[in-house]
Amino acid sequence: MDTLLASDQSLKLLDRHYLTYEDWQGGMELEPLVVMDLAVVPAWEPSLPGSFAGKLLKLDPGLVFGNGLHPTTRHCLEFLGQRAKAAPLGRVTDLGCGTGILGIAACLWGAESLLAVDLNPLCIKTTQANAELNQVEAQVEEGPAADYLANPAEVVLANIHWEIQRDLWQDRSLLEGKKDLILSGVTRSQIGPLKDLITARGYKIEQEKQAEDTWFTIWCRT
Repeated sequence: MDTLLASDQSLKLLDRHYLTYEDWQGGMELEPLVVMDLAVVPAWEPSLPGSFAGKLLKLDPGLVFGNGLHPTTRHCLEFLGQRAKAAPLGRVTDLGCGTGILGIAACLWGAESLLAVDLNPLCIKTTQANAELNQVEAQVEEGPAADYLANPAEVVLANIHWEIQRDLWQDRSLLEGKKDLILSGVTRSQIGPLKDLITARGYKIEQEKQAEDTWFTIWCRT
C-alpha cells in the first residue's frame, strides 16, 4: 500500500480496516462439522472429542471460501453423504471447488475419481493442499466450469453463482451420463428458474434444502 501511495501523489489514504481471520471467513471460528459418518475438522486440530469413530476430513481453508459453516456448503455435504450411502458415487466432478471440501468428502466416501475445478488460482492451491493433507487423489484444474462439464462423471457438484449455472446447463449433451447433480449457491429469486432449467434437461428434484429463506440447495437425479 505504501509503495502504491508513493508512486502517485494524487492518491490519498482515507482509512484502513483490518479483518480478523474469523471475520474473513464469515465471523465464525472454524469448528468441527459432523455429517453422517464424516467430520470436517480444522487441520491444526485434527481430532474430535469423545468417541467419534468415523472419517475425518482435515481442512485448512486459508483465505478461501468453503469451511463448511456456510449453509450452501453444509447442505451440499448432507446431500452428498446421502447419495454416497445410497450407491457408489463413481466419478465426481466438483465445479467451483473452493477449498476442495466437497470433492475431498466425496473421495473419503468412496468416489472412484475426482475432478476439482475453480477459476481462482488460490482455490486451486488450497484444494491441492487439502487433498494432500487428506491423502486423496484429485485432478485439480484451473479454469471456467464450462470447460470441464463434459468430463465423464456420475455425480456433479456445483456450489456456484446462478449466472454460471444458467449457462452451464444450456447444452444438454454435456450432461450425458451425469446421473446426479447437487447444486447450490442460488437465492430465492433464482431457485425457480434453476429448477425449471434442470427439469427441462430430464432431471427430477430428489430433495431440496433452504437456509434463512435465502440460500437454496437441490439434489437432482435422472
